[in-house]
Amino acid sequence: MPDEQTLASSSKAPALPARPAAADTARTLPRAKQGPRWGEYASWIGVILFLVWTLFPIYWLMITSLKTNDEILRSPPSLFPLHFSGAGYVSFSETFGQFLFNSVVVTIGATIVSMIVGTLAAYSLTRFKFPLVVSGLLWFLVLTVRMTIPVAFIIPLYQILSGLGLYNTLLGLILAYTLTGLPFVIWLMVSFFSEVPPQLDEAVLVDGGTRLTVFLRIVLPLAAPGLAACAIMAMLFTWNDLLFGLFLTANANAMTLPVSIVGFITQYATLWSQLASGGIIAIIPMIILVMLIQKQLVRGLTAGAVK
Repeated sequence: MPDEQTLASSSKAPALPARPAAADTARTLPRAKQGPRWGEYASWIGVILFLVWTLFPIYWLMITSLKTNDEILRSPPSLFPLHFSGAGYVSFSETFGQFLFNSVVVTIGATIVSMIVGTLAAYSLTRFKFPLVVSGLLWFLVLTVRMTIPVAFIIPLYQILSGLGLYNTLLGLILAYTLTGLPFVIWLMVSFFSEVPPQLDEAVLVDGGTRLTVFLRIVLPLAAPGLAACAIMAMLFTWNDLLFGLFLTANANAMTLPVSIVGFITQYATLWSQLASGGIIAIIPMIILVMLIQKQLVRGLTAGAVK
């Protein structure tokens, strides 16, 4: 007689084969026929058209700088220089050094002053509670200066700088560009400082730190991408500006690079080759600078976009 264990084992149903995993099943199924990726093609066409639209003016400026003035005025214009000429660069380089020095000093000086004052002001606005009237007045002044067209400041700045003896000086230009760059720095840095938790400030203050320690060692390192983006934008605005340099200077002692380029437009003729050469030389420093800190710039411009 079979015992109970033998009967129990014989009464069990045979084990079914394991089903294939979903991934294995997906591999065995025939792939559906995919049609043309019209959306992807349209995206690439859009990107190519955007690049052509953006880069063609720079290309045209470059080939114009390599043409003679006679060839530039020829109709119809050619897409390539028929006779390469560097006369425009030679003519522009005769006074290039002084104007480049002025532009570098004014740009760096205005950016440093704007960043120091602007970051301190932005930190104060995000960490301290002001009365509603005072806070509203501060923001009203920041927005008013930021939204006012720069040409509205020409006459007041001319009178102020002339009275202080700063007309046609690099220091006067630095102060003028600080006026227009400071509201931008404050407005942008407030958004970056708001992302830094105030609890970090309180922890440092409880441990015996000061507000300056919190600002320099905690807040600024955390907002470093924003600082880089803000500084680059402020430098670009100052480097490319023509208006203040044109009206607040009188000679080469303080004239910046854009003003020197406009000098090739005279009442008798326009020296297109020299104009184009100056334009190419003027954009090279900013392109190099942006390429060197591209990562910090992208991080700063996209900070806060994704939580």
